[in-house]
Amino acid sequence: MAENRHVRIAAGGDVLAEATISTPDDNGEVRVAVAVASGHLPAGARQRMADAIHDTVVNDHADRLTASVPLGDAELVDGIRQHLDDPQLRAAGATSIIQGDISER
Repeated sequence: MAENRHVRIAAGGDVLAEATISTPDDNGEVRVAVAVASGHLPAGARQRMADAIHDTVVNDHADRLTASVPLGDAELVDGIRQHLDDPQLRAAGATSIIQGDISER
């Protein structure tokens, strides 16, 4: 079994956001857990994280994604949703769960 992939967005030596991405399962689904540094992040950092996640799962030939992100992080949720077909969103405690088919765009 392959190890999880880790994607980080950093600036000035500080990690702004980090994602742990599973390898695709037998159904082509990956699971992603995203953590974001507290406080203000530079403009575009959340979108860069969403784009990095998308690049990784496309390179892994995944078909479907389930991601957990901090509840209320609308910019990150929107960035991830842009890369999904038929995205679904729900809250689960302090987390937002986003699911959908991975778009090639």
